[in-house]
Amino acid sequence: MMNEEQVEMADVQAALGARERLRQWADGGQVAELLYAASASGWLDMLQEPTTVEALAENSRVSTERARRVVEVFLAAAVVRSAEGSSPAYVLTEEFAALHRGPAGIRLDDTIDDIAAARNRIRSAFSPDARDHWEQDALIVARSWGMLPIAASRAIFSMAYDAVPEYRDRLAAGGTLLDVGSGVGGALLTTLTMFPQLRAVGVERADDVVKELRRRAEAAGVASRVELRCADARELSDEAVCEVAYWAQAFFPRDARASTLAAVRRALVPGGLLMVQELTPSAQDTPEAQLHSALDALVAESRGVHPVRTAEELAAELRAGGFEDVQVAASPVGRLVMGRRGNSRRTP
Repeated sequence: MMNEEQVEMADVQAALGARERLRQWADGGQVAELLYAASASGWLDMLQEPTTVEALAENSRVSTERARRVVEVFLAAAVVRSAEGSSPAYVLTEEFAALHRGPAGIRLDDTIDDIAAARNRIRSAFSPDARDHWEQDALIVARSWGMLPIAASRAIFSMAYDAVPEYRDRLAAGGTLLDVGSGVGGALLTTLTMFPQLRAVGVERADDVVKELRRRAEAAGVASRVELRCADARELSDEAVCEVAYWAQAFFPRDARASTLAAVRRALVPGGLLMVQELTPSAQDTPEAQLHSALDALVAESRGVHPVRTAEELAAELRAGGFEDVQVAASPVGRLVMGRRGNSRRTP
């Protein structure tokens, strides 16, 4: 048996270990906050080219020593690297330079806003009266997920559509695509730019998200081919008018899924196709991956949505919703699930 001193020593060591782990968790959040401040102050614009500590200090009106300490943090976090040259200068690493440029709409500020929104959701975990309040961060989430319709985006979607050739061929033939849960149009606008004969109806219930989606549709030159509706998808009254549909299922509340599927099925013509995508957590079985998945699940629960639905669960959901010939297709961008509306009517 341990004596009193040994028991106390073990207790102290355990507490010190927990404190160190907590500080490690906090480090990432502090770097994110520092990045956000650096972006707002113009540092990241400057650091696209080799820049000295003195120039950075002058830009933000802080001491050279303070600026040097910030640079040391960014060096340790691989946000910046030392630039080649005779005098000490620093430049963004390739990854963070790309994120700052925002290719396909994958932007640093949107990423940090999404992290902050998730942190606010986590804070409400122990609030008994906490509500979903999906509106409060709908635009933040949509921006974080919504790619711009550029060549790289089209290449990514092309890989997905090649895995479901019948669906791809329906898109190419024209007709009408029903896009349910459009967000800011990552899938919708990219698909419209890929298939010039295609027309679409985009359904999104958040006013501010629809406004941005409308702006992006104009910028992409496809506004004349898409009807955008600010509406709850469950209230769709369309009957047998769309040849294909895409449902951004990962963002739909648990209590709205069955009625949304019923509305989508009604809107499809007999034989029309619905596609959904599996969004799964990392397959890595590491403590870090497990923590990330658990946090994602908690944030999803606070928004009233399922943490994750596997392709098999999605397939079962489509079958329960009356879809036929349901199949799962592997693609380079994840597994896709496709179902067909039969010829018979079905009462929800």
